[in-house]
Amino acid sequence: MDLPEELDQLRASARRLCEDELSPRAADIDRANLFPADMWAKLGGLGLLGMTVPEEFGGTGLGYLAHVIAMEEVSRASASVGLSYGRTRTCA
Repeated sequence: MDLPEELDQLRASARRLCEDELSPRAADIDRANLFPADMWAKLGGLGLLGMTVPEEFGGTGLGYLAHVIAMEEVSRASASVGLSYGRTRTCA
């Protein structure tokens, strides 16, 4: 499936962040059974939170396809963090 350039860039940015910051810690996160709170700020800083929320309500309004792309990249790095991230689809 050919994606719009905006979504390709989103995927690349999310993948880079997750490969650099999340993947190396995934086993420790699972072992400790603690959510890495610092990752939340990093995901938010990249614009990955509130993507399904319209801009007028504080989200980015990118929609569910963007959310699924980001969730795929987060889950690739850490399935447990991916589950938590997936639950944020409506949070800004």
